[in-house]
Amino acid sequence: MSSGSPADAAKERGNALFKAGNYRDAVKEYTEAISLDDGNAAVLLLNRAAAYIALNDYRNGVSDCRLAIQKQGSQPTAKALTRLAKCYIGLGELPQAADAAGAAAGAVSATPAEHTQANDVGNQVRDIEKHLSSFRGYMQEKNWTLASIALDQAQKAAKLTDLTSPASWKLLRATLFLQRGKISQAHSLAMDMYRADPSSTDALLLGARVTLANNDVQKAVSQAQAALRNDPDRADVKQFLRKCKALASLKDAANTAFKQNNTGEAFAKYAELLQLADQDAERDGDPKKFKAVIYSNRAILQSKVGNHSASIADCTTALELDPGYTKPLRTRARAYQSSEAYEEAVRDFKQALEESAGTSDVDSLRRELRQAEVDLKRSKKKDYYKILNVPKTANESEIKKAFRKESLKHHPDKGGDEEKFKLCNEAYGVLSDEQKRRRYDSGVDDMDEMDLGGGMGGMYGGMGGMGGMGGMGGMGGVNLADLFGPGFANFDMGPGSGARFSTGGPSFHFG
Repeated sequence: MSSGSPADAAKERGNALFKAGNYRDAVKEYTEAISLDDGNAAVLLLNRAAAYIALNDYRNGVSDCRLAIQKQGSQPTAKALTRLAKCYIGLGELPQAADAAGAAAGAVSATPAEHTQANDVGNQVRDIEKHLSSFRGYMQEKNWTLASIALDQAQKAAKLTDLTSPASWKLLRATLFLQRGKISQAHSLAMDMYRADPSSTDALLLGARVTLANNDVQKAVSQAQAALRNDPDRADVKQFLRKCKALASLKDAANTAFKQNNTGEAFAKYAELLQLADQDAERDGDPKKFKAVIYSNRAILQSKVGNHSASIADCTTALELDPGYTKPLRTRARAYQSSEAYEEAVRDFKQALEESAGTSDVDSLRRELRQAEVDLKRSKKKDYYKILNVPKTANESEIKKAFRKESLKHHPDKGGDEEKFKLCNEAYGVLSDEQKRRRYDSGVDDMDEMDLGGGMGGMYGGMGGMGGMGGMGGMGGVNLADLFGPGFANFDMGPGSGARFSTGGPSFHFG
């Protein structure tokens, strides 16, 4: 290439663009120079390879380096071999990178600086291999945190990021995201891979795995079928497609058994589903959202057959798998309520209500929360159903029968406990009266007390049972308008008033 030739001018323009960071235009100028001067192509090819490396286009970089080495003959330069090693690192092809770096370090014509650079690249490859080996070990141990750190270190050693890493490393990162339930991040990597190469079977398969993890089994089947059409010989695609089809079939069978009240079959199908979902999870990723739905459905069935502790356990697992899933919160709250763990029920109902803001479930959740609060309040007082040893669903005949049994057991004339006998009578007096029982079950009295901070019962006690008002029983300073509302502002407490107050309607008089 003679000085001032068109090829030389194109090369100089390419060099200037490279230094300015305009690598894409630099590639164009180097390409023009190569076309104009084939005799000096090796140097120009290596320059263009450097621009490809800067663009993270390592595949074209490898092609240019190999062509340059071919043109150099039996004694390729250390510079060409080192640059080839860097391209292989960018592609994640570490054995080839190690071979190229080793050849560069052994090149006879290499300068001391080139030897040092070749050795540095060789050490870089060994560091990357060490971190990737750690990554695989941690993945087998299911230690996702340390696996993530190891992959970060491998990328750092290779001077790459999630976006610039080779497709094989992106798959590793995406699998790690799926294991940790980070579906949106895995989806972003799948889309990035697909945009880079729409014909990539790896990208299509990753997209199918992400879709399954997001609990869309039918769509996962469709995407896996697309991946198989793209590469009919891929064994891992065939395995994943079979798995998705089996999951879809089992899920339908489990739901049908549930609806038909075939509990034994439903439980069996749910167990099969969970076992199949975990199959090849290290490779396919853990479909946490899909499994959360299965655990949630099984929890409803557990409660239906009275296994409330098992229902609570399944709901807890579902929430661990998918913390944003509200349905198992509500199911667990109901199971806690049925187990008389009212504080836990109130906690879960409150959280479910908070997370359901703006949905159609809000009103019904408020009602359930209110009832749980009533149950909690009542659990700290007398439970008439427990006193008579009957369920809350007991009918009139069952209540009467239970009363006779318990009252005979505790009758003082029979040597029983008089206090328990009185409680039996008190409980029967409420539960045998339809109106009183309805009021007791609805928690009207308990809610009145909760709403009024002690309610009228507390007020009566403070007033000495209202007998002559008892000097108001220490109620000095209480503003009744604040306590009961503005309608009670006209409370007459003057001498001889007989404790008269008005609500703006009829007057009430306690003489």
